[in-house]
Amino acid sequence: MIVFVDVLGLGITIPVLPLFAKNQLGAEAWHITALTSVFFAAQFFAGPVLGRLSDRYGRRPVLILSQGGTLSALLLTAFAPSVLILYVARVIDGLTGGNISVAQAYLSDITDEKNRARGLGVINASFGLGFVFGPAFGSLLASFFGPRVPFLVAAVVSLCTILLSAFFLPESLPAERRRADRIAAAASPRARGWKLLRVPSVALLLIVGFFVNFAFFNFQTIFVLWAEKLVFPSFDEASVQRAVGLILTFVGISGVIAQFWLVGPLVKRFGEKKLVVGGNAARFFAFGLVALSPTVAAVFLSIPFMSIGGSVALPVLIALLTFFAPPDSRGQAIGLNQSFAAAGAIVGPLTAGFLFQNVHPNAPMIAAVALMGIATLISLNVFRFKPAVAASAPAK
Repeated sequence: MIVFVDVLGLGITIPVLPLFAKNQLGAEAWHITALTSVFFAAQFFAGPVLGRLSDRYGRRPVLILSQGGTLSALLLTAFAPSVLILYVARVIDGLTGGNISVAQAYLSDITDEKNRARGLGVINASFGLGFVFGPAFGSLLASFFGPRVPFLVAAVVSLCTILLSAFFLPESLPAERRRADRIAAAASPRARGWKLLRVPSVALLLIVGFFVNFAFFNFQTIFVLWAEKLVFPSFDEASVQRAVGLILTFVGISGVIAQFWLVGPLVKRFGEKKLVVGGNAARFFAFGLVALSPTVAAVFLSIPFMSIGGSVALPVLIALLTFFAPPDSRGQAIGLNQSFAAAGAIVGPLTAGFLFQNVHPNAPMIAAVALMGIATLISLNVFRFKPAVAASAPAK
């Protein structure tokens, strides 16, 4: 519920922010994509810290802290008089943006190896449900009431998640594990992070996460402007927002179907390792389809491959990461994954903005195809490793 409500607030803003920054505050394409890079640059540094804090002090207080940052950022965005304030809001949200990674660590605490991928799939399904309703709702709000109103509504939704966490969410990490982590951290405060990076299987998954996000954010951050330029060139701003909202809603529905009903059976049938590779390959195909044919038909045809591929690959990658990492470092491992993914999300939008503005509007999509191909090839190496913690039989 907390993840759903939180992502609902985020989803409300996605089809609105690019056109709001461009048409209301005079931002250029590279300004808009750089907003995402700034957010993930802050998250790159904050992710491991939040992961360590959640291992040391518990998931619940860190989750509440991160949601407070999101609320502050939404309010700043709603009343932003200039692009500079948008950047300040993105930094605040990035520094405290541990909502999903802490929720994933929470699920790793309360699930065993056999059902962890499925449990993480439920988290991602809640994420997807937020994207089913959020973009459609946000685009309608913007088209009827103006581009600032969706951010205010999202702020109210974010406040609801804080209240849910404060009053209804129990702590998942036992007190003895938190105490042991504080003792170990005091003895060697920096060694544990480097130790995780020296585990080849963990390093491999972190690199895959980097390239996946590098590819995805070449696509995602420029998608609204790309669609406005190539897919809907004759539409006005309000119509583009409604069309993009519909597309993102379809993405969310496809993802929810995959996460609720496909992840569990697919893990049992194929195992986590094959699904990491298969999910990335599906997104490689989807990006290639829209890059070759930037049309409405190609976009809708690509959506099942794009959303289902991502919906399957992400939870099984996190599940494998928790299998490979020591049990007392799961939060930190997931935080490291967030930082590597954030690094991809930093360079992805910057690359997309440069290519869109200086090369061709379709160039970011072509780059996304190449990068997702690299991610798929690297992920093939996952078959070389065995989990440090025994997983279900199909994962072997």
